[in-house]
Amino acid sequence: MTNWKWSASLLCVAAAPVLAQSSVTLYGRVDTSIELTNFGPSHAVRMGSGDIFATQFGLKGTEDLGGGYRAIFKLENGFNSANGALGNNGALFGREAWVGLTGPFGTMQAGVNYTVLHTSFITYSLPGNGAGLAWGNAANNFVGPAFLRVNNSIRYVSPRIGGLVLKAIAARGANGASNLPSTLGDTYGASLNYVHGALSVDLDYMQQTFSPASAAALNASSQTAAGNYALGGISYDFGFIKPAFIYMRHRGGPDVATAGTAAYSNPHNDLFELDATVPLGRALVLLSYGHYRKVADSEGNADSFGVRVDYPLSKRTVLYTGAAMVRNGEHASFTVNGAAGGGMPVAKPGATASSVVAGILTSF
Repeated sequence: MTNWKWSASLLCVAAAPVLAQSSVTLYGRVDTSIELTNFGPSHAVRMGSGDIFATQFGLKGTEDLGGGYRAIFKLENGFNSANGALGNNGALFGREAWVGLTGPFGTMQAGVNYTVLHTSFITYSLPGNGAGLAWGNAANNFVGPAFLRVNNSIRYVSPRIGGLVLKAIAARGANGASNLPSTLGDTYGASLNYVHGALSVDLDYMQQTFSPASAAALNASSQTAAGNYALGGISYDFGFIKPAFIYMRHRGGPDVATAGTAAYSNPHNDLFELDATVPLGRALVLLSYGHYRKVADSEGNADSFGVRVDYPLSKRTVLYTGAAMVRNGEHASFTVNGAAGGGMPVAKPGATASSVVAGILTSF
């Protein structure tokens, strides 16, 4: 055998164990629906995307480093299956984009991460056969993206010890941008989750620096303040029914009139959701009620009602249908959102938003 053939054979033998210990997975979900929506006083019939699970595709990978340690990464894109448009303001991997290490110490990942609040919301804003915090879930109509997902962040999840798991997040929002306040969007939070049999309980606290200035007026000298979030969630699976309750309170800094994603701002508010999932043969029925209370203005309050039936055709494909309504106070403008957002905005504050939907979700 010639020298180059020997060399090629040796390289293949040497590379084989390395390749066997590494993997990259392409995955995704496509969720498309037909929705009849009334956004006061008008109504529309439209095709939607991402109602019970945000339409997405992604790559995730792992490499075995030995000794119980692995390198991991995840890149996740969101898009609209009804028209093919990119979601997350056009970011290629705007849903998640991180690299990290996992081992006996737990898991650490750096990049675009979900906050500890988001993890609790998708746990106790019950998922049915889709994702938590989705179409039909009351909290999904009230929460905002600024405190659910953060860029320039480090997320840590501990091993489970005696039923307890600690989660923590730290993020640099502005990340050194010269045209923004240096601390804008800085986020620090921790969560403690306890699971014992069918019982699950979470307690979270998170602080996020915001500005009361409008997005158009934001500059390096804009005023900032620390807003704080406290959250509690509990669920218990009885088998024939699984109820869950989640409550979140936001305070800190000067109050603002409306939420602003670019400024990380949020009015002082309290919100809660009471959910239940009920197995019905192969189907799963989701029932949800929630209330949003605006501290400075009771006319900014709102109530949300939802019922959804999910019917799995297989492990990967689900048919669903449901009806939901948001009843706004005279100064409130909430609407019925899907898991990826995108609800029809109400015509004016105080209008009632309602929706009837039927769709299909398939995963790969």
